[in-house]
Amino acid sequence: MYHGIVSGFDPVERWCAGQALPLRCFEQQLSWLKSHRQIVALRDYLKMTEHGKLAARDVVTVTFDDGLASTFQHAQPLLKKWSIPATFFIATSHLERGHLLWFSYLNALCFEGVYDKLSVRGATFVLSSIEHRKQARRSLGALARASGNPRAFSNELAEAYPLQASVTAEYKGMSYEQVSLFGKCDLLECGAHTVSHSYLDQLSKDKQAEEIFQSKHQLSELTGKPVRYFAYPNGDYNRETLKLVKEAGYEAAFATCSKRLGTDVRFEIERMGIYSTSFLKFWLKVQGLVTFACRVGYSKLNERIHGNHRRLIYH
Repeated sequence: MYHGIVSGFDPVERWCAGQALPLRCFEQQLSWLKSHRQIVALRDYLKMTEHGKLAARDVVTVTFDDGLASTFQHAQPLLKKWSIPATFFIATSHLERGHLLWFSYLNALCFEGVYDKLSVRGATFVLSSIEHRKQARRSLGALARASGNPRAFSNELAEAYPLQASVTAEYKGMSYEQVSLFGKCDLLECGAHTVSHSYLDQLSKDKQAEEIFQSKHQLSELTGKPVRYFAYPNGDYNRETLKLVKEAGYEAAFATCSKRLGTDVRFEIERMGIYSTSFLKFWLKVQGLVTFACRVGYSKLNERIHGNHRRLIYH
């Protein structure tokens, strides 16, 4: 599971935003997967793994969340060049209005250096260093969730701290033209990621249904293809969400970590998130060593691998 893919020429601050990876790191990871694993389309992966019940050895599928224009712009040519299938889970509200998704605005606000500090609901956030910006972004994200309406929180903040079009352009969502390409390409498939990327477990049944059903309809209309899969924004959902996703006609749904709320594993399939530029961390995740790495510590494990198995690590 990937999120943002940015140009290698972008400032390092932009790599911090939206769990983004520079293109060179993504290309290195994709190249390794192509050489060491069988990369298949999501529909084939589900068949091969019996809808998540069993893990197929050495088989992976590649997915992207959110539907950011820059991610598609940078990843699509590489996927096409190497004939690698992929699924993009797209939040559709930025298609309708051309506005940033609420979390994309927070990323741009914190990491683009437009403001030196922010005053939000009685708290002041200094943006003088990368660490300060990361902390501000974490705090604003927590405030957005606590508000119960992240989109309204973001809109309120945008009135006090507007951003120039040249800044927001780096964080915009996919265009109608980009999404329509999914209807013409067998390698790429789009899945739904709600309309506004809300925390579904905070919404009423009716609001959840609107997010789940409407995004499916919009993407199907744009691509001319059925939208078969759904990804829970932020990995959050509840039992009501599971019922609605099934009622909407999705064949499977994807989380970050399964909450095991239902009896059908097809609707709580876990994915492996790739967020770091470190090839070591990527390699450990692909090997299924995440828990071990967290327990031992990446630095110690790095020393062990470099000392005993240098051939495994790319420099």
